[in-house]
Amino acid sequence: MIILWIELSYLLSPDETVTFESIQKPDLQVRGRMTQGKYNNTSNIFTSCHAGTHIDTPFHISMDGITVDRFDISDFIFERPLLIEMAKSDMEIISKGDLLPYADKLGKSDLLMVYTGFSKYRKTDPERYLSKPPGLGVESAKYLTENFDLKGFAIDTPGIENVPEGRKTGFQTHKALMKPTRRFISIEDANLKPIVGKRIKRVFAIPLRVVGAEASPITLFAEVE
Repeated sequence: MIILWIELSYLLSPDETVTFESIQKPDLQVRGRMTQGKYNNTSNIFTSCHAGTHIDTPFHISMDGITVDRFDISDFIFERPLLIEMAKSDMEIISKGDLLPYADKLGKSDLLMVYTGFSKYRKTDPERYLSKPPGLGVESAKYLTENFDLKGFAIDTPGIENVPEGRKTGFQTHKALMKPTRRFISIEDANLKPIVGKRIKRVFAIPLRVVGAEASPITLFAEVE
């Protein structure tokens, strides 16, 4: 049996990540001193906690919600991941009916990953990717929360629900999926295409442990056979 490790997160850079702000690299003067052995490279990044492939925690949508630092490290390791291929186009909803056929598998899983295929627009049409993505419906979020013991949900779109529409309604899908004290994370902007058709053993979603943060960029990767 051959074990492979597949990265599922996007690189953080203005060219690779549509929501990443900037990186401040050492200037030429510093680099000149480095050649004399008198300095070292030190960079700074300026970005949102929601840049690139990232997690949302309950604090994102509730003042009483759990923050990134209050999770155990084991909460970011998924031993029973389930990947579902579910093609969706602009503004389409992942409904409860879409999920019902997978009830048996969901009952045995700790992470649901939905590959909609909409990630194909991430680089070719970033405006479409950000403004018109499909997402999880409120009814389907409630179905997952009320019926299964999941620790996380992942999707290959910028958010678990369409962000422009979510602003109008108060992000009801986020609220239905992430209860304030429930140890649950939403993984957004995930690069799920590389594991389609693979036998997935485990998934790791490793965040920056920022105290008090509602979200964090993550390194997301899978162990596959």
